[in-house]
Amino acid sequence: MYIPKEQINSFFQDINSFGISYVLIKNMDDELPAHLENGKDIDILVKEEDKDLFAQKMLGLRYQSCIPPCGISNGWSFAYGLTEYQFWKKPVEEYDIYIDACFKLCCKSLTPKVWIPLDKKINNDIWEQRVWNEKQKWYELDEKTEVIYLVVRSIFDKHVFSNVYKKEIEKRKNLLKEFDVREKLQLVFFHFTDTLIEMVLNGRYEEIIPKYLSFTEY
Repeated sequence: MYIPKEQINSFFQDINSFGISYVLIKNMDDELPAHLENGKDIDILVKEEDKDLFAQKMLGLRYQSCIPPCGISNGWSFAYGLTEYQFWKKPVEEYDIYIDACFKLCCKSLTPKVWIPLDKKINNDIWEQRVWNEKQKWYELDEKTEVIYLVVRSIFDKHVFSNVYKKEIEKRKNLLKEFDVREKLQLVFFHFTDTLIEMVLNGRYEEIIPKYLSFTEY
């Protein structure tokens, strides 16, 4: 069952009206606004200085604050000063709307149950480079940051390049040739960056994670 798109649109209309700085982190296979399955969450990034205002407004919209599934209460750690994300739920008739709000673009560490932020430059540039989607009326990541995030998340969070992630990366993979994208990937992958880019450009997804985990030329 899909959550009615009117509920999704209403959420974004509300946070737009509050003047909160945010971006929609990902919209895999264009599931928003009309094809979000009941039980799946909406992932957004909120500027850290708007964290308290966002929480206040979410309560005003009758969202319930929930224990983050991958948060401190469930044994997770947040490294390098990363703030724990907020997890919100709004019961509406026969379905629930879930909002996952983090305050730095981040990923899971290869160390179990640890979250780490992406490099400061990546996070700072998001707010200058975010894109207004005129059709959907929401802010979203720019294409360059999104392809970086999809690659990072496939390796660190998912431990696999799933078909849906590969599809989204393929749409944007030529951006990996851009100097600024390579520069930012290098902040995460260091000397493995050129190998990573070459493998993505040539569609060698199945080889990337084993190659990265065995890489020694740091």
